[in-house]
Amino acid sequence: MSEPTQSSDRQACSLWECFVIAVQFLTRVSIFRQRQLSSDQYRLALRRSVLFFPIVGGFVGLFTAVTFATLLLAGVPALVSALVAVGFEALLTGAFHEDAFADTCDALGGGWTRDQVLEIMKDSRLGTYGTIALVAGVGARAAAIAAMGETDIRWSIVAIVAAAAIGRIAIVVMMATTSPIDDRASQARDVAGSQTLKTVIAATLASLPFWSAWLMLSPSCAAASMLVSAITLILFRRKIMRRIGGTTGDLLGASGFLIQLVVTIGSAAR
Repeated sequence: MSEPTQSSDRQACSLWECFVIAVQFLTRVSIFRQRQLSSDQYRLALRRSVLFFPIVGGFVGLFTAVTFATLLLAGVPALVSALVAVGFEALLTGAFHEDAFADTCDALGGGWTRDQVLEIMKDSRLGTYGTIALVAGVGARAAAIAAMGETDIRWSIVAIVAAAAIGRIAIVVMMATTSPIDDRASQARDVAGSQTLKTVIAATLASLPFWSAWLMLSPSCAAASMLVSAITLILFRRKIMRRIGGTTGDLLGASGFLIQLVVTIGSAAR
């Protein structure tokens, strides 16, 4: 494709269209678009939509937090409220990151070679490692949310929202710092391979309204949670680089789920 066409496509894709694509990519929410994009325009808009991933995550977290708080204030036990809220979130997102986390644990746990890891990751069936990881991960998140709700409902709300936004920031960080594997055609390769540190900074600043209250209410807890999150992400990246030498869509989704879980547990420790 010639450079003039690329320039024209770039001008044709508005920020609103990129935001809509981010919403539709990360959730099952359908937002009306005024026009149909060409395949080249869509690919370009999808790359630019990464900027909005943490914002979409923040809105997803807000939905989960409101669901949890509503049930809790209605007298539903905290753990039941948390499990229902997390379940409704999975319906909203299509269990996008949960599925990626389970597939990643299956692949890294059951695959001995690089080819085995990638083959297991493509398999839609859920194995033992994925099942245990999913039950433990979702259960730990729900338990942490319930613990926060029982002691301080305001803190639980801001923590749920912050964790969701920061989890998506982690995805952007992984895109900018880890090259996708080049022998596997996928949307992740097209999107992740074009992200930079500039995108990480812009996405982080754009999502600030979703986690600033969390930071201000308990700076020490927030700082500790973010430090542990950074260490976790570094170790996770090192693991996948050693095993397969790059990232995939499942690994990106798993990183988001993992960091969201770490932030939630860290917030509960307050």
